[in-house]
Amino acid sequence: MKNTITILLFVTLLTSSTLFAGLAVPGEGNPLLASSKIEINNSGYTVEKVADGAGVRIRVRTPEGKDFWTSEILGDQEKKFIFNGESSNLLVADLNADTKPEIITAVAFPPHNGGLYIFTLNAEQNGFMPMTFNNPQTNDEKSFLVADIFQEDGQDIAFIDNRVRVLGMLYPENEYGEPVASFFYYRLTDSAFAYEGCEAVPVDN
Repeated sequence: MKNTITILLFVTLLTSSTLFAGLAVPGEGNPLLASSKIEINNSGYTVEKVADGAGVRIRVRTPEGKDFWTSEILGDQEKKFIFNGESSNLLVADLNADTKPEIITAVAFPPHNGGLYIFTLNAEQNGFMPMTFNNPQTNDEKSFLVADIFQEDGQDIAFIDNRVRVLGMLYPENEYGEPVASFFYYRLTDSAFAYEGCEAVPVDN
């Protein structure tokens, strides 16, 4: 059996695509894509997912409506993900049970890629930082996780059984081999997500 290595594509393709018809396009229509509430220092802050001419980002406001923290541009377009069987595009949840909820969101990189971001409150409690996705086998450490087989309904990025599952291609070490559509799994360990393994997507005969 040939050895294989996992290669997830972390490439942002800055082009539009008709594959993304129906998704919010930055700068068109309502710039507010979604909103939620998050508790910081025992106060209720507002989390907003917004789109402008540059792309999609996350913005956090104080109870008084003042800017508290704004992310860099995360991606080109809106994206869904699955959390405990439900579709969402923005979610606040305490993933590691430290009483400090995380901000979970996804973005799209046309034409084929989706990305998952998870932000946690920094030590100074004056902003947020991304939780990392680490692969000890390849020494990769990324601030976001990419699924390179896009699914409009969000099934390419899913939280299942306390793990994150993304849909991508498993590329063989032998250049003549064929890539295989696979699920890649990451589990939260302390303050980061660690790669656990992958399995081929079942194919109906």
